[in-house]
Amino acid sequence: MSNLKVTIVIPVYQVEDYIESCLTSVVNQTYSGEIECVVVDDCGTDSSWQIVEDFISEYNGKIDFKLLRHTGNKGLSAARNTGMDHASGEYIYFLDSDDEITPECIERLAKPLENCKYHFVTADFTIVGGRPVATYLKARGEYKSGIKEAYYRKEWNVTAWNKLCNIDFLRRHNLRFKDGIIHEDILWSFYLANFAKSMYALEDKTYIYNSRSSSIMGSMNLKDS
Repeated sequence: MSNLKVTIVIPVYQVEDYIESCLTSVVNQTYSGEIECVVVDDCGTDSSWQIVEDFISEYNGKIDFKLLRHTGNKGLSAARNTGMDHASGEYIYFLDSDDEITPECIERLAKPLENCKYHFVTADFTIVGGRPVATYLKARGEYKSGIKEAYYRKEWNVTAWNKLCNIDFLRRHNLRFKDGIIHEDILWSFYLANFAKSMYALEDKTYIYNSRSSSIMGSMNLKDS
């Protein structure tokens, strides 16, 4: 479904060592459809945003970058919500600014949508710098029921990232990220599991998670969260 427009949302905060690699992974996508990338500045104190602006100013390609800035630091949840509010794609993909996606990420996640407008499509991921695990994703193929049960069995990842979500579905059920809590992905994924009526799970590893001891995710077990 090459005519499907996808919005990638990247919240940016204190990631000067990672953000260029993150953006590079976006512009290297093999997906033939339209990609919009919404980058949200959450007002860090390092050079992250300058790197973003320099990167975009030198970029000359088909991806439509939209740069947004908060007036002050509001946190990851607020930055993702801002990106969602300004997304114009039919599907939305959340990418953390210290991580990367594989070149075929969006292409592979969008492939199942040629046959069905699933509420979301998810896939597996690779960890760099952390404890290697053969696979995190246990779910496989199409789900038209049992999504919540698979969530409780921890068969699909309770992260916001590496999911291609139908944005009308998210907006219709007001599936936004709650401010002021830790591990907001778990709560968001719980509501996603409760409302979603269709899901497709790919065994492909389409996301590269950079494990950092200073990050929130770096201090939690991704399988047991």
